[in-house]
Amino acid sequence: MSPHYTPFQPMHGSSAAATAATPEQQLRLLADNLPALIAYFLSDSMKCQFANEAYAATYGFTVASIIDKTVLEVVGADAYIAIHPFILRVMNGESVSYERLLELPDGGTKTIEVNLIPQFVEFADGSKPIAAFVLINDISKYRLVEQSIRDSEERFRKFAEATNEGIVFFENGIITDANEALAQLARLPVADLIGRPNLDFVAPDSRETVTHNVRTGFEKAYEATLLRADGTMVAVEFVGKVIVRNGNTLRMTIVRDISDRKQAEARIQFLAHHDILTSLPNRAMLMDRLQVMLNVAKRQGTLVGVMFIDLDNFKSINDSLGHYAGDQLLKRLAQRLQGCLRNVDLIGRLGGDEFLVIVTGIERAEDITPVAQKIVEVIGDSFVMDGQTLAVTGSVGISVFPKDGEDTDTLVRNADSAMYLAKEHGRNNFQFFIPSLSQSSVASRSLESGMRRAIQNVEFVLHYQPEVLSKTGKISSVEALIRWQHPQLGLLGPDKFISIAEHRGLIMPIGRWVINEAIRQCKAWLDLGIRVPVAVNISAVQFKQKDLVEVIAENLRDHGLPGELLELELTESLFLEDVATMTITLGNLKKLGVTLAVDDFGTGYSSLAYLKRYPIDKIKIDRSFLSGVPNDPDDVAITAAIINLAENLGLTVVAEGVETVEQATFLEHYRCDYIQGYLISRPLPPDQILDWMQRRSS
Repeated sequence: MSPHYTPFQPMHGSSAAATAATPEQQLRLLADNLPALIAYFLSDSMKCQFANEAYAATYGFTVASIIDKTVLEVVGADAYIAIHPFILRVMNGESVSYERLLELPDGGTKTIEVNLIPQFVEFADGSKPIAAFVLINDISKYRLVEQSIRDSEERFRKFAEATNEGIVFFENGIITDANEALAQLARLPVADLIGRPNLDFVAPDSRETVTHNVRTGFEKAYEATLLRADGTMVAVEFVGKVIVRNGNTLRMTIVRDISDRKQAEARIQFLAHHDILTSLPNRAMLMDRLQVMLNVAKRQGTLVGVMFIDLDNFKSINDSLGHYAGDQLLKRLAQRLQGCLRNVDLIGRLGGDEFLVIVTGIERAEDITPVAQKIVEVIGDSFVMDGQTLAVTGSVGISVFPKDGEDTDTLVRNADSAMYLAKEHGRNNFQFFIPSLSQSSVASRSLESGMRRAIQNVEFVLHYQPEVLSKTGKISSVEALIRWQHPQLGLLGPDKFISIAEHRGLIMPIGRWVINEAIRQCKAWLDLGIRVPVAVNISAVQFKQKDLVEVIAENLRDHGLPGELLELELTESLFLEDVATMTITLGNLKKLGVTLAVDDFGTGYSSLAYLKRYPIDKIKIDRSFLSGVPNDPDDVAITAAIINLAENLGLTVVAEGVETVEQATFLEHYRCDYIQGYLISRPLPPDQILDWMQRRSS
């Protein structure tokens, strides 16, 4: 017999009548009307020689198109890998049966039972398998029924065993069954629970509620207190259900331990009224308590003192030692300040390095003075942290009820104004509010309000100051400098509003606008054929934002500006931050192709080691060192040393604030790479700097 023989070939020499169906046609009719999937594959080529319509359609073929397709081509690579061991077995002459999950062309699945039956042919050297019949039955519904039955039988038992929630059954007030979770919660073995009254495990203050809910068949969740076998109590939630079990009507109760939730709720309540870092009352609680104290003072005819405290040089500690050290200092300071007060007084943290102290029950405003003096002293005492001595001072502003205000907002606002007066008096002191401060305070608040409007209405503009080669005067870049086009006050420089923006938390939206606008303008110049990099100052607050790199990358991408046309100027104090974090951030910025420059070099407190540690491209000599050049020997020596240092480290150096020809000549002589200042040009608006650059290039 030919090894390629198939029983589906027509029989030669048949004497059947022409009107009668051939055996092959009869077989085809039968196969196509069976619910099973049927196919026939040769063993040597693994090609399909026959398939009924159901088999072909299941795999996305027609009866005609599936012929001579291999098993791999029919079922796909993933399925082939899974069934290959069964194919090998049937080709070795073994009948095989297995189940698997079949993925259908429409994305659905079904469970199938596959039977592989080898076909043997006698050869001279014995019987050998030459092909295999494939018979597939869809058994999905049977498996679903079986699974449903198993789930029905085991669901409750498994749930009761696996759940962390206690489950207890009781009839007429007597416990009849319980799971292990309830036993652990009640701290008594299951065997010892059964037969006991359920109220034995309910705290006295909850028994009336539990009894009422059981009697009325209440089935919603409610809170109670569980009495454990050892006498301790735990907050729980009961959910009772009336059920029929084994022909008996029982009460089933689910018992949930909610002690963690209760603690979390208490914690949330605490955090809603307290500062997370210091655990002192926060602004909301302070204002609420201050109002209560004012009401008491009105009835008793006494005074209330409000002290607004702000640390003077706290930012330098954050910048130089990192936020962890700053946080630890604030916690230590909070403890010191509490030690200065009586039990009836109150201290809280407003945020950042600002604290508020409320002194109540005083007869004269002068009675606040000793407390204020003590506060200034304890702030000024040095802190020793990790073997390092830290020095910080505080400015304190004081307002007194009812003289300086009769409501909470006015008193706090006037104390804030007095605090700024203390800073103007040299810091590290306290000052009482005086009426003349109201005008300046109103002006400051007005400026802040206007700035918020300016952010929404985009009232800011950028002016650009060029930087040129000291030898040739050829332009190398422009620095973007912000201005505020105030509707009433006209064009304001950054010295008029940036400090308020930093103090009032507005610097971030302003900084983001500057980055976007500078990149947009640079791309506009590039489209005109003027390829000049633009420099942007990045504040310490901006740099510490986790999304800084993403913001810059997005702006470069949105405007289509190459990264090498953007320069970021960073303050020197930033390089004292955590080395690992700085390395990652600066490295990611360099991947964008941007230039990194150290602004106001020489005015910080850091070690020069960062010049080697980080991928810095440029340093800008602070203008204060140029003021005495070339006549002041100290300024000459410092400036020359910085230029020499940059040259030895392979860094580009820029001198800021160049205003005279003598300064420019000196800088060229000492090989300063670039100069910037009024000698070259003042900061100019975009249209004027464009004219300047075009004239310069021609």
